[in-house]
Amino acid sequence: MDVGPLPQVGIGMVVGLLEMLEDARGREDIFKLAGSLSMELDDIGPVIEAARVLGFIETTNGDITLTRLGSKLLNADINERKDIIAARLQELPAFKEVLQLIKSGRGRQVRREQVVRRFARRMSDEDAEVLFKTVVDWGRFAEIIGYDTKGEVLYLDEGA
Repeated sequence: MDVGPLPQVGIGMVVGLLEMLEDARGREDIFKLAGSLSMELDDIGPVIEAARVLGFIETTNGDITLTRLGSKLLNADINERKDIIAARLQELPAFKEVLQLIKSGRGRQVRREQVVRRFARRMSDEDAEVLFKTVVDWGRFAEIIGYDTKGEVLYLDEGA
């Protein structure tokens, strides 16, 4: 399974980007968008990449375009947003792998170190740590996984 790094940005930042695109009639030049946010391209780049990976935008020739799924997310209530994001996450290789580890783990749990070690087989230790944090943050938002910080254990959230 090709598990690559995911941008370490919060889902709220992704939604904020989508809202700005919606205000711009669904399409905006990346540089203009960065300028209007008083951000450098290096700072907004991870947010754009996260939105792209999740299928909420497309990027072409320096423009960002809101997808139908991105529009659907913006028009949804918070619970529907979580469902949309949960569905997208479950298609991403990193999440597929983590969910498989949890489901096959003792007590349907997996230790943090096991996940990080698995990720580190295909990337640097630092990237593996970043990916783990992103998986936890996004998975918690979408309510598909939970994380016990004291025990350092990932588990399926209720209903996942």
